[in-house]
Amino acid sequence: MIRFILIILFILGCSVKKIEIGQKSIPNEDEYIIKALVAESDGNYKESLKIYRFLYQKTNKKVYLEKIAEDLFYMRKYDEVIKLAKNTDDKKVLKYAVFSLLKEKRYEEAKKLLLEKLNEKDEFFYSMMSYILLKEKKYNEALNYLKSLYALNPSKQNLLRMVDLMIKLKKYNEALAYLRTHLNLYGCEYDVCIRLANIYKSLYDYDNLATIYEKLGIYNQKYLILALNIYIENRNFKKAEKLIEEYNLGDEYLLLLYEKMKKYKKAAFIALKLYNKTADNRYLLKYCELMYASNPSKQEVEDIVKKLKYLVTFYPNANLYNFLGYLLIKYDINLKEGIEYVQKALLMDSQNIDYIDSLAWGYYKLGKCKEAWEIIKGIDVDDKEINYHKKKILECLKEKNDTSKNSSKNKRGFVKKKK
Repeated sequence: MIRFILIILFILGCSVKKIEIGQKSIPNEDEYIIKALVAESDGNYKESLKIYRFLYQKTNKKVYLEKIAEDLFYMRKYDEVIKLAKNTDDKKVLKYAVFSLLKEKRYEEAKKLLLEKLNEKDEFFYSMMSYILLKEKKYNEALNYLKSLYALNPSKQNLLRMVDLMIKLKKYNEALAYLRTHLNLYGCEYDVCIRLANIYKSLYDYDNLATIYEKLGIYNQKYLILALNIYIENRNFKKAEKLIEEYNLGDEYLLLLYEKMKKYKKAAFIALKLYNKTADNRYLLKYCELMYASNPSKQEVEDIVKKLKYLVTFYPNANLYNFLGYLLIKYDINLKEGIEYVQKALLMDSQNIDYIDSLAWGYYKLGKCKEAWEIIKGIDVDDKEINYHKKKILECLKEKNDTSKNSSKNKRGFVKKKK
């Protein structure tokens, strides 16, 4: 009931409690009005109705007739409101009569009253006709009235009522046309842009969705991040970079962008910049990972190793141990030290195939191919680097076996010859 009354107040466009009596027609008229208003505020509509009837009888002012209709409506005496409307052309009384008919679900009578007694160029007329037709599930007819309503008053509320019905009817292109026009004329009102975003999302139109998210950024930065994510996912890196710079989103997003672009060295320097700014070791680790991904020089690897040795003093975890150990092994910086770090990683996670591969590669680099093969031979995965290591270790093992056999044959041959 309260919700219905609020809708009424909105449509009427003004407070129904306001009384403009003009010149006094009877003595103590103000006192009667005050008594009526106090009674209404106490919910005593029976008393206020009695006063308004008296005032209307004495003054014949239409404002009191309107108050009579109002109080009867609040008292749910809908039939009396409807009866009252039959003998007047007062607009407010007629409106209360329409509301009364709607409360009793007498939709055909409500439409008849609207068509016969209310101005078809009035917002209330179009609003109520569309409301009734929606209740009757006559959606296309309702839409026509909503279009007329919007043409009469292109407010955001009227636009959204119309567009929501278009969406329900799956008339997306028509809804988009109205929303875009409204957007161009009146700017990105929040609800309007949200409707546009929802339609673009349902149509998987991510380019236009990102554009609308950018516009919504004036209300909340989260929409800028949503736009950025779309640009990155769609590999529209120029727009993503422009968005970050234009709205000063920060180095964290530049880091994300450059990493997605596989500009690892640029991303690494951003990570180092963030580390120097925040002293957050996560950025230092990110720098090491990105520099390694950038195909670094031997000197740059030595710098990564130095930083990783610093990090493992704070975070002695398996991944860091393996990362550090593998770099020492791969770039021939210190094979024995590298193996020691990898062994520490395996103590924490003995089944990790990456750590097992690192250890095998360390023994291979030391020339211990048999030990390396015993470590890696059980690994069977579709990994390019691991399979390369297995191949090289197996080749090494065969070469050593061949060398050993040849050496043995030569030795036996020499002995025979000696005989």
